[in-house]
Amino acid sequence: MKYPKSIRAIHWLSAAIIIGLLTVGIYMTPYDEANAVFEDKLYFWHKSFGLLLFIIVIGRLIYRRKRSLPALPSGISGPERKLARLAHILFYILMVVIPILGYIQSSSYIYSNGVSFFFFDLPEVIPKNNHIYEIANALHKWLAFVLIGLIVAHVLGALRHRFFDKNKDNDVLGRML
Repeated sequence: MKYPKSIRAIHWLSAAIIIGLLTVGIYMTPYDEANAVFEDKLYFWHKSFGLLLFIIVIGRLIYRRKRSLPALPSGISGPERKLARLAHILFYILMVVIPILGYIQSSSYIYSNGVSFFFFDLPEVIPKNNHIYEIANALHKWLAFVLIGLIVAHVLGALRHRFFDKNKDNDVLGRML
């Protein structure tokens, strides 16, 4: 059974935003003083889309609490079901925690010019503090790499079920297309 169109649209929108954020995040670090004007624009967009993703994820969590999603196909084994559930829990944890760490990082960075959300400047919730910044920066970065690994596993799993499973009912990718 396919997921509802709204869920599929939000899934692919979230995926596009996440891939964009990860790509820009890797590109813009470490900060290059020779390219400061361009990189400042990247930080602006990275912060804005990171906060947008956070809002979308909160909406997704609310939606999931109010409505049930289609069950996994019956051909998916018990261990694979547990792994899929764990992966989805980790996705949601990372999609909430990484933007929060980014917000803390932007708030506490000594040279930060604020937390941007498109046309709005949001309040900095943490006082300028290099120690807090270093911790938030490291966690933000390393959890982003964990997210990349999880995305790779997610894509490979979906492709495996689509192209290599003998039971064609296990096509979880087809349910999201």
